Amino acid sequence: MRKGEGTYNLVIIGAGTAGLVTAAGAVALGARVALIERHKMGGDCLNFGCVPSKALISSARLLQRIRDAKKWGIEGAKAGDSFGTIFASMRAQRAELAPHDSVERFESLGVDVFLGEASFVSPKEVVVEGQKLRAKNFVIATGTRAALPRIEGLGDIRYFTNETIFDELVEKPDAMLILGGGPIGCELAQAFSRLGAKITLLQRSRRLLEKEDQPVSDFARERLEA
Repeated sequence: MRKGEGTYNLVIIGAGTAGLVTAAGAVALGARVALIERHKMGGDCLNFGCVPSKALISSARLLQRIRDAKKWGIEGAKAGDSFGTIFASMRAQRAELAPHDSVERFESLGVDVFLGEASFVSPKEVVVEGQKLRAKNFVIATGTRAALPRIEGLGDIRYFTNETIFDELVEKPDAMLILGGGPIGCELAQAFSRLGAKITLLQRSRRLLEKEDQPVSDFARERLEA
């Protein structure tokens, strides 16, 4: 049966981690599977979450250890200004992993991949780029994204979000204001501070990492301010 024809056992909307795992597992069990993605294969984790953020954090941590080398009896270690090469390395690592989440890989597994935005037209049908797909079951794995705060004048300046900073930032900032003291805000604050930027971190609640226990929040603040 040709791609898009007939009835699928399963149509998955969203090719992030959840969608990809579901697609691979279902097709391995013999299901006929279609996977729809409107943006980038790999979703959050590959493109602006786990992979680039942890690569950046690892490089920043190593840079800090080089600066602290003398404390451990190592003389002559120099960190230098490595911002450009660190970002290049982060992007190279992401590109190296991208084929594992690619259209080509999942189609080689037997999944029919469609790129575009899906819209339901009936309880058993969706349309993507003008093509109607019919399925017995659907999985909606579209994920979420950070909400932009309502701040007067925000639209008049250039700013980055956790989704854009790993692609659009090209030069080391002298200073950076980070809005949000959750896990993403805290890890970016620490990483960019270690890369040499002066960081101001704003959190509208009374403490950082407000979903964690108070001692964890206190420890995170102490380390960031140290």
